[in-house]
Amino acid sequence: MNISSISNSIKSFPQKFNQKVNNQNNINRTKSPSFKGIYVEDIVDIGDVSKTNEPPVFLPKDALLLNEIANEFPNQDCFICKGYAGLPRLEYREKPPEVQMFSKTMARDYRTEINPRDEDYPSEPLLLYGDNGLNRYIGMTSYISLNPSLPFTVKVGYELHKRMLERKNKILEMIGKTDSYNLGDDTVIERAHKEIKDVETAVTRYLMESAYAALTDRASASQIYASDYPKVQTRLDAKRTFDLTTSIAKRPELDPKKLNEIDICELAMQNYPNMEENTSRIQELTDYMTKHGIVLG
Repeated sequence: MNISSISNSIKSFPQKFNQKVNNQNNINRTKSPSFKGIYVEDIVDIGDVSKTNEPPVFLPKDALLLNEIANEFPNQDCFICKGYAGLPRLEYREKPPEVQMFSKTMARDYRTEINPRDEDYPSEPLLLYGDNGLNRYIGMTSYISLNPSLPFTVKVGYELHKRMLERKNKILEMIGKTDSYNLGDDTVIERAHKEIKDVETAVTRYLMESAYAALTDRASASQIYASDYPKVQTRLDAKRTFDLTTSIAKRPELDPKKLNEIDICELAMQNYPNMEENTSRIQELTDYMTKHGIVLG
């Protein structure tokens, strides 16, 4: 099962792009089109770990894929934070409707601040946490691993977060209709998270099973060296131009079903419906990989 067959090498990019990157000495490595809200902590290991990059930056193909994914979820934010061994951990939040404030430093740099403990729109960790070590096997950048890649894991997290927000809205509806609904010591979002924990566990097992399968189902040479970079760049450039030049009233309506053909949460729950079994299997896979010193790459 090869979830992400994105190229592991910049050599697969068109020669013209290679020359551009080399000539600019990595100055513009992160200046691909940016949409919506994916934020990355500046001390997390995210892929391009060459000594000339401090802090490390995304490989261009990963940055483009993440921007494409963020564009599918315009009302949600994703925070890629430092986790176990400096590898990514993930937090998500519902995007507030307010306009983002910023301040200007003495050096005339603009700085924005985001409060992860915002009472109405708090961020919530999902899938990759700071202490469970699963990010050694899932959620790696394609620089390190083909399967399951960081962009794919981020997209799965978005889908899981969407499921959590649906649960949050149902809880708020119930609170509005009755006084008998008890949150205990939890906030609404914490309670919603607990109520979709079985889905999160199933999805985590799905990702871990995929990582394990990658040990015996290696990507072919054609998959490794076939790059999606030109296709993604062209699509994002076209969308950016469209967004900037076309009135919203004149834009065609999009079919939501075509944006995400597979419901990853439903798929995982169908394949792995037993939460106790899922928890045990995740631990079994983690122990096996740890014992054998396996890190996908």
